[in-house]
Amino acid sequence: MVVLAHWKGDLVNTEQQQTQPYSPIDFSGLAALADQHRQEYVTGQPWPHLVLDDLVDPTAIAAAEAEEIGPALGLELKHGRRMVKAESPRVTGEAARNILESLRAPQFVAFLEELTGISGLIPDPTHLWAGLHVGPPGAFHALHRDFRLHPGTGLFHRVNVLVFLNSDWKSEYGGELELWPEDASACVQRISPLAGKVVIFETTPASLHAIPDPVRCPPGRARLSLASFYYTEGPGPLDRKERRFFVPKRPQDPWYYGVGGFKETVQSVWHLASNSVTSRRSTPGNGDVDVI
Repeated sequence: MVVLAHWKGDLVNTEQQQTQPYSPIDFSGLAALADQHRQEYVTGQPWPHLVLDDLVDPTAIAAAEAEEIGPALGLELKHGRRMVKAESPRVTGEAARNILESLRAPQFVAFLEELTGISGLIPDPTHLWAGLHVGPPGAFHALHRDFRLHPGTGLFHRVNVLVFLNSDWKSEYGGELELWPEDASACVQRISPLAGKVVIFETTPASLHAIPDPVRCPPGRARLSLASFYYTEGPGPLDRKERRFFVPKRPQDPWYYGVGGFKETVQSVWHLASNSVTSRRSTPGNGDVDVI
């Protein structure tokens, strides 16, 4: 696949760069860090994850926030029934670029593989649906599981790394990242988006997460994070297709949060009807519709 070959070539080129003057992540300590936190990651609840506070140079975090907040507030918001947010695969300033480059450096990818036990991770140099995530006042993202496949390469989405950029973030601003179990019965972890905090988790059908309540920061501010996603050529052991019609929701959310949008609903009804006809002629299908 041409795109995949380009991604791997980009990774090799990064590995050959010996003159990079500065990295906001200390690569020399990553092997020890993975060994130190591997058990904590594996036993994380409600599913494997890790929160680190001192991974990225605080100077780079502060500079990235200062450089990105203005352009971030100018991004077009995506408005949906289950989401209000803005995002950009490109960042404006040098500090954020340095952080994102460090997150896809071979040394950091090796750290993720050692920490998570997932081999063959491939970072996405295009930062599709990653890069800069922005939540101004009123933004939210309902309970969800992340996309399964990269639409350009067909690679399997396996790991997320989030870096928060929010200095002096008060608890009344909200914006906590909530982690929920697969049965969506109750929130198990709330992670405040404080500057410098890094969240690492594997994306599986079980890894439900959300920023479910509207951000309450004052005008002129926003919940900012940098996101880097990682892929593998083959599926993970927990991989499966999910129905479009049924989507996760919190017990307290409106009933319609548990069903797909109009397009997904039409597709699901058609698919289920087709399976019903087929089942009368042969054997039942599984009713799954592939989603990304």
